[in-house]
Amino acid sequence: MKNSVRRRAGVNRILSLGSALALLLGVAHSPVQAQANAPSRPQATAALPPEFKRASYNPAVLHLQFTPLPAGKTTASGGDAFLDITLIPSSGKLEGVRVELTTADFRNQLRNLYVQLSRQDSLRVGDPKSPSRQLYALLFESLTTILQREKITTLLIAADRGLQAVPFAALSDGRRYFGDRYAFSITPSLALTDLGTSGDPGQRLLALGASEFKGLAALPLVPQELDRIGPDGNKDLFLNQEFTPDRFLEKAGESTYNQLHVATHAEFKPGGPNASQLHSGIGPISMGELAKLRKERQGVPLDLVVFSACRTALGDANAELGFSGLALQAGARSAVGTLWYVDDVVTSAYFVQMYRYLNQGIPKAEAMQMTRQAFVRGIVRTDGNQVMGDGPEPLLTNLTTSQRRRLINGLNNPFFWAGIELMGAPW
Repeated sequence: MKNSVRRRAGVNRILSLGSALALLLGVAHSPVQAQANAPSRPQATAALPPEFKRASYNPAVLHLQFTPLPAGKTTASGGDAFLDITLIPSSGKLEGVRVELTTADFRNQLRNLYVQLSRQDSLRVGDPKSPSRQLYALLFESLTTILQREKITTLLIAADRGLQAVPFAALSDGRRYFGDRYAFSITPSLALTDLGTSGDPGQRLLALGASEFKGLAALPLVPQELDRIGPDGNKDLFLNQEFTPDRFLEKAGESTYNQLHVATHAEFKPGGPNASQLHSGIGPISMGELAKLRKERQGVPLDLVVFSACRTALGDANAELGFSGLALQAGARSAVGTLWYVDDVVTSAYFVQMYRYLNQGIPKAEAMQMTRQAFVRGIVRTDGNQVMGDGPEPLLTNLTTSQRRRLINGLNNPFFWAGIELMGAPW
């Protein structure tokens, strides 16, 4: 009975989103990715830069609810849990399916996918038995016809705990990766998600970072990253000794800024926000301090918070979605974090490319989709000691021999781009 009540409550919450999505379509008129549901032949788009058209924009909410059966109980096919998948498009017509699963099998497939990603192995997407294909089939195959019929381009995925660690962008139907086909964001709670449109795009970017640390590895590309993100005339930058805990909290609380970008080392530990830290240029910042921003930014929330650091999108029972989840709880509309120990060169290049798209007025989820596509299609690539991207100007320059050696096999492996995720509002 409790599960039935919980399911009805969840459905009632997302049913109310149809009008909000329809309003967004009628008011925002955001430019969008034109290839979201284009033909799936990889060779047709292999060398083409991502393109956008305003008329294609069609967001929807996708709710993923995991329901385990009581201990010792199984389904007719031997499963021990259900996955209830509910889609609510802008038309407001709710579509739902129920999928049976075995929890152990799901965990094994997810673990195997993470192993492949960590080793930068091929995900073997041509093999229907590969983890990438199996997880895609479980989560999305039953909705494929509906998504195509509704011409959905963008998904706000409300995922139960346990599903939030899935690297959705790296899942494949055998022809395209999910992160190539769709723009999307993740939320642990629809109640935490502000569905309104973004604030004044003319407001400022606050960029803080550290490249030198005591007892931690240097991050030599952080200065370039901070210098190249966002427009120079609309950004305030604080690097190394200028990036202090007090300045972080003071500046981030000012309503002048609508975007916050932090590039540094991060350390997530179980036990709640106070146990986890971001490293400033002079010492650590407890993530419990983010709670202060909710009070300071009341009525004028940050539109976007980006944590350019390792494993900032994974948490525990006390802090869902890690640092990024804490940013949402602090009142940010959207936050970007990472699922694993990312490569520092590629991550800096990723964010420089992402901001180039954002600066064109492209919505956040689409900017990230375009960035993924630029990696998949080989548009983001090394050229001598530079990383080139979509555009004539390099994303990064002056790579060292060791940095170039790490990238010798190219940058299109999902390890480099699938672990960077958007949380909260996708627009």
